[in-house]
Amino acid sequence: MTGTHIDKIYQPEADEMVFNIRSQGQVLHLVLSASASHARIQLSKNKPETPMNPPAFCMLLRKNLSGGKLVSIRQHHYDRIVQLTFEGISEMGDTVERSLYLEMMGKHSNLILVGENGKVVDSIRRVNPMMSSVRLVEPGLVYQLPTHNHKADPHQLMPDGTLSFDVLMRQYEGPLDSALYQVFNGLSPFASHEVLTRAGIDGRKAYRDLEPEEAVCLQETLKSFIRETDSSDGPYFLYRDKSGAIVDFSTVPYVSMSEVDSESFDTLSSLLDVYYQRRDTVDKMKQKSQELRRLVNTDLERARRKLALQEKQIAGTKDRDKYRLRGDLITANMWQLKLGQTKVKLPNYYEEGQPLVDVTLDVNLTPAQNAQKQYARYNKLKRTEEALTGQIKTSSEQVSYLESIMEAISMADCEQDIEDIKQELHETGYLKKAAGRKGKKNLARSKPLEFTTSEGVKGLIGKNNIQNDQLTFQMARPQDIWLHVKDIHGSHVILRTSQLQYGSDYTERTLLEGAAQAAAHSKAVSQGRVTAASVAVDYTARIFVKKPAGSAPGFVRYTHQTTLMVPAEQIEKALTDRNKEQTLTN
Repeated sequence: MTGTHIDKIYQPEADEMVFNIRSQGQVLHLVLSASASHARIQLSKNKPETPMNPPAFCMLLRKNLSGGKLVSIRQHHYDRIVQLTFEGISEMGDTVERSLYLEMMGKHSNLILVGENGKVVDSIRRVNPMMSSVRLVEPGLVYQLPTHNHKADPHQLMPDGTLSFDVLMRQYEGPLDSALYQVFNGLSPFASHEVLTRAGIDGRKAYRDLEPEEAVCLQETLKSFIRETDSSDGPYFLYRDKSGAIVDFSTVPYVSMSEVDSESFDTLSSLLDVYYQRRDTVDKMKQKSQELRRLVNTDLERARRKLALQEKQIAGTKDRDKYRLRGDLITANMWQLKLGQTKVKLPNYYEEGQPLVDVTLDVNLTPAQNAQKQYARYNKLKRTEEALTGQIKTSSEQVSYLESIMEAISMADCEQDIEDIKQELHETGYLKKAAGRKGKKNLARSKPLEFTTSEGVKGLIGKNNIQNDQLTFQMARPQDIWLHVKDIHGSHVILRTSQLQYGSDYTERTLLEGAAQAAAHSKAVSQGRVTAASVAVDYTARIFVKKPAGSAPGFVRYTHQTTLMVPAEQIEKALTDRNKEQTLTN
């Protein structure tokens, strides 16, 4: 890359810069990210977003670095500090050198432009005395490298090095699975675990508990690992867990990940594009949906408390028949009751043997008035039950609806999905539009998820309630197969079978795969895990699915259904396929 010229400079995010570099007839995108969670430097083929109004730091870099030549790239102390030096022309026509320091240190990550005089021109994140008493980063101050973390450079363990592995390791008393990356620069917990796996040593042990031959083996394994990673020119590996979610990546094949699903890439840049694009998408969606999730969750908790109170109240009406019975017994035995009695035993002529029933009387009321009091209490509880029955139905539907909204938020994978959900909440009255606020630019309605079964049948999955209605009643044909997980919240799933013949064009295998998708996109899955050994999924022809007038978005009634029991293993496979697909599309 050295010797290339900077063509254009963009700042797509508050903590990220992208330089367009022309090299050998092609345009490369150099990403410099000071993100707290995704700090990195990489080449990318993905074209960056270009904000309409470039931030001040972006304008400063354009002024100082546009058209300049990248003359050197240097990593300091084998640590997470990279210095890029550029050669350009000053306003006076003189050749000047400026450096851009990328410090990739978690929440302290920063991108700092330093002039030829060694002073800070500006930074993407200024650090003033109110923020730190250790190191300031402000325009005009002399740039100083961050305080060295006192970790050792593992390259100095090589035959011509000066460091003693044994002395360094004995200074750390903790277990080996944290000792390696706490003692040496350039090692992550993931890489440290790989070194221990290759050496065949239990990471729970402390270094001081190792046998001499184990200590020698660990040192030689670390040296070999460093040499291998330094000389690696591909392929590079991306690892996924059982659900298909990305776990980590490596520049050499990891023995510790031999049993895990992996994907190889010819270039590290293409791997990093996939790895960080998915992580960035997830983080951005969390940020964009955070406030919405909070508001919906507040409404959901309120609805749940209301429902619990109503259910408690209706439980108190279940024994109301005893008051009617007492009224009947008082009326039947009124001839033998006298004013002033407080308690009597009356025969219950409704039961065989007429057992005696204790009846408490109000001394201030006549027998007839006591009977009416018992009837009044019975009737009040009866009216209460009738009222609460309708209220509980409404509250249950409200809870069910809000839970479906929470599920839709968790499935949202683009800004359009969030806007769809907000629109739905506006229409149902859960969100109010801010008064006097100009409307956002119209975003294209997001599309349902797509999949294809192993028998070649196309399928569609709704990601939110509005999309479920659109999918079921606008996109699906009457004879398409409609699927939904039984009795719990989930997406509507459509199999495009209206022009296909069961038995010749598709079989129960396709139905099971469609049912697995319905289960995978439902509350049957919690935090990426299937919560039961099998999940019941109903399917029927779309023509038998109806939407009641005035019902909430996503709510339907259906008939002529058949229920399939989908094994957890098949649902997990659907989850894996979904996570892989999201990685490719985002």
